[in-house]
Amino acid sequence: MNIDKKSKITRYVVSSAMVANALAAPVAVFAADEARSPDALQAAVNELMEKAIMVGDDKGQLNLEGKLTRAQVAAILARSLNLNATLAPVSDFKDVSKDHWGLKYISVMDRLGVMTGSDGSFRPNAVLTREELAVILVRITQTSIVGKGGGLAVSDASEISSWAKPYVQAALEADLLSAPGGRFAPKSQVDRKEVALVTSAFINGDNFEAYKESVKALLDEGKKISNSDPSV
Repeated sequence: MNIDKKSKITRYVVSSAMVANALAAPVAVFAADEARSPDALQAAVNELMEKAIMVGDDKGQLNLEGKLTRAQVAAILARSLNLNATLAPVSDFKDVSKDHWGLKYISVMDRLGVMTGSDGSFRPNAVLTREELAVILVRITQTSIVGKGGGLAVSDASEISSWAKPYVQAALEADLLSAPGGRFAPKSQVDRKEVALVTSAFINGDNFEAYKESVKALLDEGKKISNSDPSV
């Protein structure tokens, strides 16, 4: 085994152990608190724009009530984790052209297994829903979904897509997302305000460096994120 490969594997094992330890006691690193003051929200937005994680329009406006597409969320997540999204991005999706502005972000999220699309399509311009957000958050934190999906304690559990139920239950139990009034609203479209709060909490959370190192190691090794065992 050459030194370079051994170094990569060692880094992967160490960072995976860090994530496993961090997730031993789930912390609400993501959940957006709608009761936060306008000043707190503005501070979060300012930080994300200063770090070029979220980008405004040509007038510098972020439009917090506006919706976010899947391509935009892929970009925000890749920027948050400071992932190298420039290594020969390719499109394996029939609806993402080689000159699409978000190709490099979509490609890296697909390689990690965080945002994968379906039936050969990524749907880059589709607005992200809350159940899709739950899947993304659970995957990026490598939160276990083993045995999840059948114990959803929300009044609108029947409205959650079958493929999303294990992730939604895991997200709620780990306080990654909330269900105000006992409803999760799985098909509701995610707006920029919610993503801004979620992203700010993520990058300032105690476990962020562990998540970031683990994800980078997986990317280096060409591995996908596991949703069953955070140590894999």
